Amino acid sequence: MNRLIALYSLLLLVAVAVAPSAMATAAWLIATPDETVRSGESIALDVVKPATQANWPTTLRLRMMHSGRTLEVELAATGNVAAEDTRRTYRGVMPTDISGLIRVELAESESNRLALLVTAPDPLEQTPTPDLQLNAASDILPRADEPALSVNEPIYFVVGNNAGLNARFQLSFKYRLFDLDSRPVAWFPPLSRLHFGYTQISLWDLGEESAPFHDSSYRPSFFWQGAITSNGLMPDLLRAGFEHESNGQNDVNSRSINTLFAQPVWRTKFSDGRTLIFAPKLYGYLDKDDNPDIQRYRGFADWNFRYGHEDGWMVATQLRNGTAGYSSAQLDLSYPLRKPLFARTGGFLHFQLFTGYGESLLDYNLDRGTQARVGFSIVR
Repeated sequence: MNRLIALYSLLLLVAVAVAPSAMATAAWLIATPDETVRSGESIALDVVKPATQANWPTTLRLRMMHSGRTLEVELAATGNVAAEDTRRTYRGVMPTDISGLIRVELAESESNRLALLVTAPDPLEQTPTPDLQLNAASDILPRADEPALSVNEPIYFVVGNNAGLNARFQLSFKYRLFDLDSRPVAWFPPLSRLHFGYTQISLWDLGEESAPFHDSSYRPSFFWQGAITSNGLMPDLLRAGFEHESNGQNDVNSRSINTLFAQPVWRTKFSDGRTLIFAPKLYGYLDKDDNPDIQRYRGFADWNFRYGHEDGWMVATQLRNGTAGYSSAQLDLSYPLRKPLFARTGGFLHFQLFTGYGESLLDYNLDRGTQARVGFSIVR
C-alpha cells in the first residue's frame, strides 16, 4: 500500500515538473499524502490538470469503488491559484457507510486510480450530544480527543500527623494500547478501547527514624473502556477488565489479590455547572491466598461518588463495606490553585480524610484510626 501511494505521489511530482507540451495529451493526475482515511472525515487530494484544461474547476467529483458498490463525493477547491498553475488541492468528506480497501478516481474526467484504506470512525470521537459536552477542565468521563497516555485516578501528595508525621501519595496513569488508525483497529474496532493502567499508593512514615515507607500498593490493570450512547438508565461509560494488586513484600507481610472488575459510570450535570458522578467498581476475586479473608473487610465493591464544579470545589468519596460488617470511608476535597492544564489536571489544594479498615493493603484487616491529611494534587 505504501509503495503504491508513493508511486502515485512520484507521478504527481513528475507531472508538475514536465513542460506543458508533454502534458497536452495526459489525463488528470491525483494523489493523496496519506493512504489511510477515516469514514466521515475529511479527505485531501492533490490534483494536476492537463495542459489542455484552461481553468481550474471549483469542484471535482471523486468516484469510489468498493465491493461492487460505486459512490461519488464532491471535492471543493482550496486556496487561490493562477490559471497557469498545474497543481491544486481539493477537499471533501468521506461517506460514513464505507470502510475497507477502496479504489478512487475522478468521476467526470479521465485520471489515474488510487487505493485507499478507509477505517471505521471511533465511537468516542463522534460529536457528543449537547448534554454531554465536556469543557477543557473535563470531569472523569474521557474527552473525545484524549491522547494515548492520559490521566486515570487522582495524583496527589498529602501529609498528616496522626501517631507521628506521615504522608500518603498516589501516582496513576493509563495508556491506550492501539492507535485509532492502526491496522488491528481497522480489522477489529473494539481493540481501540483497550488500555493498560497503573496506580501506586504509598504510606510514608516521615516521623520515624530513617523515614521508612510503611506500605505501598501496586495496581497494574488491563481493561476495556468505552462510551455507551444509549439513553435512560444505561451508564455513560463502562470500564471492565483484570487488575492485580500487591504490596511487594515477603513472608507474613506479603499481600496480593487478582480481580476481574466492571465499573459503569453515570454522570449528571446540573444547571449551575456542577456535576455528579457515580462510578461503582464491582469486582470478584480470582486469587487472594495471601489474605484469604479480605472480602470481610473490603467487600466486593468500591462505591465511588464525585460532586462539584470543575473550576471550583470538588468532593470525592469512596466507601467500602465488608461482608463481616467492617467498613472504610475516604473523602477527598480539592480546590484549584491555578487554571487547568488538561482534563482534570492542574494544581489543587487537597484535603483527605480516611477512616476505617484497610488504608493500606498490608493493613487490610486493621483500623489505625482516622487520618486527616492536607497537601497538593495535580490530577483530581
